[in-house]
Amino acid sequence: MKKQTLIFLMLFFNITNIYAQNVSGPKLTAMGNTGAAVNDIWSIEANIAGITNLSSPTIALNYINYHFNNEISTQALVFILPLNKNYLGLSIQRYGITEYNEIKAGFAFAKKFGTNLSIAIKGNYHQIKINNYGTTTGFSADVGVMYNLNKQLTFGLYINNPAHQKYTTNTVKNNIPSTISMGASYHASNKILIAASINKQFDNKFDVGFGIDYKLLEIISLRGGLTMKPFKQYVGIGLNHKKFNVDLAIENDPNLGYSPQIALAYAF
Repeated sequence: MKKQTLIFLMLFFNITNIYAQNVSGPKLTAMGNTGAAVNDIWSIEANIAGITNLSSPTIALNYINYHFNNEISTQALVFILPLNKNYLGLSIQRYGITEYNEIKAGFAFAKKFGTNLSIAIKGNYHQIKINNYGTTTGFSADVGVMYNLNKQLTFGLYINNPAHQKYTTNTVKNNIPSTISMGASYHASNKILIAASINKQFDNKFDVGFGIDYKLLEIISLRGGLTMKPFKQYVGIGLNHKKFNVDLAIENDPNLGYSPQIALAYAF
């Protein structure tokens, strides 16, 4: 086993809960992971209620390379299907390396009530596999709500795994993370979106995030963000042309370095 693989597994066994499966896409990542009150296709992995702004079936692919390491990466796929004021969503992602990987798959249902309120729920299947050690699985549910106070101000709240579900076997002992996030977004103009969120993993400290999205041109958006605990910096860019969207983001961790990601989306 390679040295970096051994270090990776040692880190895993010393952390009760892990965030590897919480992939919120380049837009929300670049805005400091402020997905509580921001609409995006990747809201299916943040505040699920945020998928209710989509007007047509949309599919997206995401790839993350952690700290420019060729072996540690995440691949993700999401699909959203609007049905009048009801929305169905599918998501699947894989994180890890050859010797260790996680898989998370989910099915979401969101509903829009009038023009201001959206409520959503999502069921998840989790799997962890470590070569020559074992495999464990588990199930969890997420819930989310988003409310538009007016055309400028939106509030959001979502909870991942509120029932504190755990993996079903003792082969690999680990909990499914339980987190709560709340936040707000403000459209300062038709070009500027500002967002903030407070996130807490149960039994851990609060984290605060801030982000901004600036539409430089009709087809180009520039993004940036910060999180406090630990202090991280994020930048990104979004390109959209007709039915295609390309989003890029880079996360800067002061201890681990840079993690770039890219997502491609197509609206049918």
